[in-house]
Amino acid sequence: MIVRHISNYLYIFYTFVFALNVVHVFWSNSTLYTIIGILGIVMLAISFPRSDRVFKILGMVLLFAGAFFFISSDTTVKEIPSFFAGNIGLLFLLSMLPWMNSVVKAGRYNKLLQSLLGNNANGLGSLYVRSEVTMVSLAAFLNLSSATISQDLLKEQLKDVKTKVKNSFILMATLRGYSLALLWSPLEILLATSIFITGANYLEVLPWMLLIAVLGISMDSFMGKMMFRKHQIEAPSLEKGTGKSRKKLVQFIVALVMFLAVVVFLGNVIQLDFLFAVTVSIFPFAFTWAVLVKRRRSFLQIGWPTWKWKTNHLSNFIVLLLALSFLTETLNASPYLKYLQDPLIALEGNPLLIMLFIQAAFLVMTLLGVHPLATMGIFGGVSELLIGTFPEVTLTILLSACAIATVPSAPYGLIVTITSVALRMNPYQIVLRNLPYSILLGFLGIGISLLTLLVY
Repeated sequence: MIVRHISNYLYIFYTFVFALNVVHVFWSNSTLYTIIGILGIVMLAISFPRSDRVFKILGMVLLFAGAFFFISSDTTVKEIPSFFAGNIGLLFLLSMLPWMNSVVKAGRYNKLLQSLLGNNANGLGSLYVRSEVTMVSLAAFLNLSSATISQDLLKEQLKDVKTKVKNSFILMATLRGYSLALLWSPLEILLATSIFITGANYLEVLPWMLLIAVLGISMDSFMGKMMFRKHQIEAPSLEKGTGKSRKKLVQFIVALVMFLAVVVFLGNVIQLDFLFAVTVSIFPFAFTWAVLVKRRRSFLQIGWPTWKWKTNHLSNFIVLLLALSFLTETLNASPYLKYLQDPLIALEGNPLLIMLFIQAAFLVMTLLGVHPLATMGIFGGVSELLIGTFPEVTLTILLSACAIATVPSAPYGLIVTITSVALRMNPYQIVLRNLPYSILLGFLGIGISLLTLLVY
């Protein structure tokens, strides 16, 4: 009982660690960095028993591998705490994301999905296109809630369609649309991590990621329209959206553009790190947005308890990211790094083969249950070698596109798990349906990456 009571206040301790990390951004001090690392170890110790079984196993594997690399290196024991400090900034970003989702709920922008999906449709083919475009448009801010809301609405709209067809339609339109939104969203942790690894400029990466998204929408919408063109909607469709909904859509798009402008300003003019710029922008921007649409009280009423709960339950990500930070640092100091470098060195001079190797690594590791963030961290361990092969922008596009492409096909991923529960399907059935899409989107990311080599 006492432990449970204390766990309700973990957000205070975590916020203190995040605050120290903010201080370190502006005052780079080795002693402070070591203190942050020690507190990171405490966070890991607290979170490990509270994390899910999959993350416990993954965390143990990463820590044991890191310990092996540490023993083989020349580093000393006193350096260990600093090895756990590297990904505190990523955890800070994850803890701030609920504030953006809260302003969306406070402003009732989640109702947009209902109006946009509720127009009359000629058949499942045309509804598929609109469903996917709606997901891409709104998931950048709504994140996971966009998938759950749209799945519930589509289940109601397709209630008279055969179960097999209905489930295929919903899992394809929502999961694929969701992944296409992640490609360019500044709130997406995989994109932020790839930029963190390479040091690329988000403003330079953004047009290329938008291009992948547009091509991906075109490709999958066409395939979905062809696949479902013979099926008609027997149930009556939902009511059409109102002028008020269209006004909210305009507000939503303007807010998204303004948020991107703020992040770009902080990154290019103030010269803040991209990850840090996104993180520190979220709350002030969300609060200002809530004030402008006269939803300040609702924003705080929704946001404060949501933020506390989400921050108290960061256990899975703490275990993954801090164990991954330890592995990455020890790997870089270990002589065994060359064994990981050898396949890449063997492929030197063949950028296409290196790209295919990276795509295959993300896909295989994801199917084995390894989170793409962990795979991203492994490639971060050989980032110097990769940056020596590819320009920063190219490498960022390659890593983020290949990682995000696996999201609809991750059997233990959160979005797939949510969908499997909603549709009462085995996660691997969802994976099999989306695997061809993940492979094609990865190829598309590789194609755009090759195109950038002509520019950079």
